[in-house]
This record gives sequence, C-alpha cells and structure tokens, in this order.
Amino acid sequence: MGVKNLIVNSVIIGMSGVLLWHFLCIWRYEQYLVGEPNIIVRSLETAGLILIFAFGIIKCIGDLKSERERKRGRENGHSREA
Repeated sequence: MGVKNLIVNSVIIGMSGVLLWHFLCIWRYEQYLVGEPNIIVRSLETAGLILIFAFGIIKCIGDLKSERERKRGRENGHSREA
C-alpha cells in the first residue's frame, strides 16, 4: 500500500468515525450543538455513516491484502507486469 492509499484510507475511516461519534451523541443525549429532530433523517444519516465507515475499513483491508500478495510475488520471483 502506497502512502497515498494509506492517507486516503485514514481520512475515510477518521472522518466517518468522528461524524459517527457526533451522531451517536445526538442519539444518546438528544442534543449536541446541532440536533436533528427528525428521526427518519437522523436514522438515514447514521446508517450512511456506518456504511462509509465499513467501506473505509474494507478498502483498507483490501489494500493491505493486495500489497501482501504483490510482495509475495516479488519474493517468489514472479512479476505481475508480464
């Protein structure tokens, strides 16, 4: 995994984690600087953030696996460029 992919994955996971924490506080306390009174909108926002968080983690794991496979190929003398 290159530095660019690491930064992208970290930003996706970090931002969705922060926003998810924000919405969980809204759910728990019914207020947190800005509260969403409509439960349908709040539910959709929370579900969307959970999906983005899961996407970031799955993408990061996929990048790590592909990097590991690429390194194994180099160690065994195989090249993917052929």
